[in-house]
Amino acid sequence: MYKTIMMFDTSIVSENLGDFIIMDSVKRQLRTLFPDSFFMSTATHDTIGKEAKAWQKHAEFSFIGGTNLLTDRYRGLKRAQWKLGLSDTSVKGVIGIGVGWKSYEESNRIRDFPMKLAQKIIYKNVLSNKYLHSVRDSYTQKKLKGMGIESINTSCVTMWDLTPNLINKIPTKKADTVVTTITNYWKSPNYLMAYKKLIEILLDNYDKVKLWIQASEDIEIFNSLEVKGASRVEFISPSLKAYDDALSNSVDYIGTRLHAGIRALQHGRRALIIELDNRAREIARDTNLPTVDYRNVDDVVKFIVDEKKIKLDIPFDQIKRWKEQFK
Repeated sequence: MYKTIMMFDTSIVSENLGDFIIMDSVKRQLRTLFPDSFFMSTATHDTIGKEAKAWQKHAEFSFIGGTNLLTDRYRGLKRAQWKLGLSDTSVKGVIGIGVGWKSYEESNRIRDFPMKLAQKIIYKNVLSNKYLHSVRDSYTQKKLKGMGIESINTSCVTMWDLTPNLINKIPTKKADTVVTTITNYWKSPNYLMAYKKLIEILLDNYDKVKLWIQASEDIEIFNSLEVKGASRVEFISPSLKAYDDALSNSVDYIGTRLHAGIRALQHGRRALIIELDNRAREIARDTNLPTVDYRNVDDVVKFIVDEKKIKLDIPFDQIKRWKEQFK
């Protein structure tokens, strides 16, 4: 008898191509675990429909994969990354695969207590209490534990195939070409200054600079920076295939998009992620992922000129432990 696997897919109703990188890895890992199963998908960025709930009810397993989905305060269906409401508690047994926390949230204000309680009730009802969840970092693990939900820190699922053999083949010397990214939803003056400085550094140190567009606003933000030499920057079309094609050549990656950097590592390319929030910072703390805080963007030059091997500490034992629950 063939099993049905339900996936809560973060790349549906999403412009963020990082979600497509995550789900590409999620699907590959789950297909390896359940090679003969039927797979059904439903959105996380949209409310759960009647048909999806019916399929989920009869699925052998249900998984949710993705970054920044979890939060300790109920934000309503309009603002939530995972659009779950109290009316969705009929959904049961969903298992996290590489899920992460939205941001550093430590509010103890009395007025936030009802929202925190509502979110805890939702997660306790919807998330599995039979299987350990896979989380992307120690911070997420700590936050879930505070809600009484047990998990394993496996790091982000996009890093599960970054074996020592692959990482050892990554060049130590800089390439002639670099691919970069900017982040459309971080656009305070400090972030914009960091983007401009970053692109200037790349133009000074590489023969070719390419900007992978991930959101329609990226071009608008880039043009607003008024970078000297901006005409030298080539745009890469906003598709995962176009980015993969760029990575098939000898290039470095230095940019603000976390999963674009990890995708570069998957292709065996040197990569440095510019930290904008807790995602890259927490993963780097656990795995030694190469990162630089955006406030220290001048440190990018050191990465470019240093001939240093990338060394990652991927928790393969924990990944194996999580997978073995389903055998």
